[in-house]
Amino acid sequence: MWPLARFRVEDASMEPSLRAGDYVLVNRWAYAFRAPGPGDIIVFRHPRRDGMFLIKRIASVDGPGRIVVSGDNAAWSEDSRTFGPVGREALVGRVIVRTRP
Repeated sequence: MWPLARFRVEDASMEPSLRAGDYVLVNRWAYAFRAPGPGDIIVFRHPRRDGMFLIKRIASVDGPGRIVVSGDNAAWSEDSRTFGPVGREALVGRVIVRTRP
């Protein structure tokens, strides 16, 4: 598995940090060396929709392996307020670079 992956931002849920149409480079190995922490922007598997990925910011770590995520644009964000904390096993990695088309 390559350590880096590219994902496209599909909606406005992370504005103003990330805009729809932006691309992000994700370090898949980031959490092999350190624990996820508040403020990290992550990509993870949607807890209710197979094959869908979300990009959100970690709001807090709620016990071992339970991560509370939120979008920067709360009005447009489907996040832990909707589906609860995300399990660490759902993490793909940490966003390290944003590019605009």
